[in-house]
Amino acid sequence: MPPVSGLYELREELLERAVAGQIRVVAVSGDLDMASARAFQRALSEAVDGSEPTILDLTEVSFMDSSAIAAMLAVRRQSELKPGRFAVVCAPGGEVERTLLSMGLDIAFNIVQSRAHAAAELAAA
Repeated sequence: MPPVSGLYELREELLERAVAGQIRVVAVSGDLDMASARAFQRALSEAVDGSEPTILDLTEVSFMDSSAIAAMLAVRRQSELKPGRFAVVCAPGGEVERTLLSMGLDIAFNIVQSRAHAAAELAAA
C-alpha cells in the first residue's frame, strides 16, 4: 500500500533530567508534509511553550517536505527558542538529517543523532 499523504503520528514523553526537572520529548513518525504541517506546527508549538527543554525526535519520520521544515522554523521564531532549550534528533545519515543539513538548518537547530546525546546536551545547558 503506498504511503498516504499527511499520515503521521506524534507522541509526547517526559525524560527525567540529570540535574533537576525534566526534558519533554516530541517523537514523530510517518510523513510530515503539507497535509500534516499545520497540526505538526500546532503540536510542536504547544510542546515548546512549557518550561522544560524539548527534544524533537524525527528518527521515525519517513518523509519530510518544505512545509514541515517551515513549521519548525515558525515555531523556533514564535517561541524564541534559545540554545540549550531545543534539540532535533535525526537518524544518522537518513534522508531527514541530510535534508536539514543540506539546507543549513544546523545553524538554526541543534541537530543530533540520538535522544541520549540530545538529553546530555540539554541537561548541561
